[in-house]
Amino acid sequence: MSNNNYPALNRITLIRDYGLNRYHTKEEFIEYLDRNEHFISPRTLNRDFDFLRKLGYDVHFNHHEKKFIIDDSLADKNNLLDRAKELEYLNTIKSKYSIYYKKYVIDDESKVEGLEYLNKIFKAIDEKLTITFDYHKFNGPKDIRIIAPLQLKVSQNRWYVIGSDLNKNALRVFGLDRIKNLQHDKGFEYKDIPKTVIEELNLQKYYLGITKRIIREEKKIIVTLGVSDFLIDYWKSKPIHFTQKITGKKQNGYHLVEFLLVPNIDLVKLIASSFGEVKLIEPKGLKKIISDKYGIS
Repeated sequence: MSNNNYPALNRITLIRDYGLNRYHTKEEFIEYLDRNEHFISPRTLNRDFDFLRKLGYDVHFNHHEKKFIIDDSLADKNNLLDRAKELEYLNTIKSKYSIYYKKYVIDDESKVEGLEYLNKIFKAIDEKLTITFDYHKFNGPKDIRIIAPLQLKVSQNRWYVIGSDLNKNALRVFGLDRIKNLQHDKGFEYKDIPKTVIEELNLQKYYLGITKRIIREEKKIIVTLGVSDFLIDYWKSKPIHFTQKITGKKQNGYHLVEFLLVPNIDLVKLIASSFGEVKLIEPKGLKKIISDKYGIS
C-alpha cells in the first residue's frame, strides 16, 4: 500500500498536522501542501476542512485575522487518520520484510480485508458519490447494497463504512472485511438524506464500537464507571473513548471515570469482560437495564 494509493488521506493528514493549534491563512495551507507535492485549489481545501470536521476536528476561522486553526479536543484520540497512517506503515513493513514478518511476528490482529476499498470510499465521501457493493453477512446470504457513504469508523482493529442506505432510508454500518466488488455509483446531495439519518450519524462518535444501543431512545448520557487501581493507569495512558474524564474521586475503592455515551452492547461487553475491574456506577436506570437484561450487577 504505497503513499500514491492514498493521496487524499495523506493530504488531509498534512493539513491536520500543519494547522493543529496553530493559525494559518488559506494561502499558507496551500503553499505548505505545494511544498509537500500536493497541489490543490482553495475549493478543495474547503472540502478537506469539512472532512476534518466530520472526523471530530474543530476547524475554526478567525474573521479578524483571516486565518484557520484546527483543534482536536473533540476528536477521537485513536482517530481514523492516525490509524490509517499506522496501517499504511505496517503494510509497507509487511511487504518489504515479508519473509522476516511471517517468520518472527505473531500477528492475529492487523487485519487488512476490504481495506483496498479505502481510497474509493474516501473519494466517494469527498465527492458525494454513492457506492454499490456485495455485502456478505456473517453466516448469511450475499446482499447488493447501495449507500451514500458519510463516515468511516475503526473499532477493535476492524474498519466500517457508515452511510445512508438508499433502499431503506436508514443509517447502516458495514464492515469492510465483508464487502466485495465496491464501485462508485451516482452522485448524492446531503439535503436529500433523511434528517433522522443525520441525527443518528452525529451520535455515532458517542458509541463504544458499532453495536446497537441498549436504551429505548438513542441519546448520549453521562455514564460513570468505577475503575480499579489495576486499570486506572492504563486508562490514563490509553483512553478508551474521547469523552473519558477521570474525576479524581473514588467510591468503594474504585476510581470514578465519566463518559458521554450512547449506552450499547459494547459497553456491556466492557463491563462483563473486566472480571470486576470495571463497574457501572451511574446512572441507576442503566444499571437496572444491564442487570435485568444481561445479568450483570
